Amino acid sequence: MQRAGLLALVLGGFLMPVAWGAPAGSIGSVTVRPGETLWSVAVQHYPGMDPRLAVAAIEHANGLSGAVIQPGVHLVLPAA
Repeated sequence: MQRAGLLALVLGGFLMPVAWGAPAGSIGSVTVRPGETLWSVAVQHYPGMDPRLAVAAIEHANGLSGAVIQPGVHLVLPAA
């Protein structure tokens, strides 16, 4: 499957939201802590998933134009 196809599956949201009050199509949210990166957030919250796809999904869900994030930022974690 091509990367674009995999990204479409990720963004399609095949997991149901598991956090009460989370936006529809998400598994919750996190507040970025000092030293965290999108990569580390992706690895922690999407185990077993290709981190590149998880990072792309997080970027898309949060309207980010790149992988740079700052401590204190709240990120929506989309369903994968």
